[in-house]
Amino acid sequence: MSAHEIIKSYAANKRNFQHLNLSQISLKGIDFSGADFSYANLTSANLSEANLICAKLIWTDLNRADLQKANLQNANLLNVSLLWANLNEADLSKVNLTGARLNYAKLQSVCLREANLTEINLERACLTQADLSGANLFKASLKATDFAGAKFDDANLCQSNWEGAILCNAVLRRVNLEKAQLQETILSKADLSEANLIEADLTNADLTGATLHQVALELGILVNTDLRDADLSKASLFKANLEGAILQGAKLLGTDFRHANLKDSNLHGVEFINCRVKGALFTDAVGLTPQQKQWLTSQGALNLKIE
Repeated sequence: MSAHEIIKSYAANKRNFQHLNLSQISLKGIDFSGADFSYANLTSANLSEANLICAKLIWTDLNRADLQKANLQNANLLNVSLLWANLNEADLSKVNLTGARLNYAKLQSVCLREANLTEINLERACLTQADLSGANLFKASLKATDFAGAKFDDANLCQSNWEGAILCNAVLRRVNLEKAQLQETILSKADLSEANLIEADLTNADLTGATLHQVALELGILVNTDLRDADLSKASLFKANLEGAILQGAKLLGTDFRHANLKDSNLHGVEFINCRVKGALFTDAVGLTPQQKQWLTSQGALNLKIE
């Protein structure tokens, strides 16, 4: 069908456009709210500024499509394919993108508030300044994705994979990152206040200057993690593995290090104000003063060489 025929059909209250071949069609700025494009081929289509509120695009092929500034609120994009698609500044709030593929897609300043992104694949996509507040990214694949300056407040990120992702200056307050894979992620100056990072893997991650106030990092893996100048006040690192971690200049106020492993860690310029350290291992840790070693030992810390 041609663009004219599609528009004419919609005007006649026909909403079913399933299975059609609409590759490279131009429907810029057209109102298709409630339309059903499921299983259709919309490869390289121009749907920029289109109204697709509550539309159905289940298993639709939208690879390389232009959806800039499109309105897709409450749309159903279950298992949609949006590889290399352009969704900059689009409104995808409360959309269903379960199982969708958006590898290499452009989603700068996109709105994904309260969206269902369960098991979505966003590897190597660009979501700088995106708003994902309250979104569900359970088991999402986000390897090497750029989320610089993005917002994730109250989002469910449980068991998601962020290996090599960029999250500098991102806002992740109260998010659930339990058992998430965050190896080699860049989280410099990110705000993770009150986040759940229980059993998360942050090996070789960059958390310089990050805000980790009241985070739950119990059983977390922070091997060789860079935490320079990070705020770990009232954070719980119970049984966390911080071997080789850099905590130089970090703010430790009421931080819980009980039974944590701080072997070979860098603790230059750190003050343990009201910290709990019973059972914590400080084997070969560097940067501690003799007075700090004595205090830590008196509080139940282990493997401190007091000269």
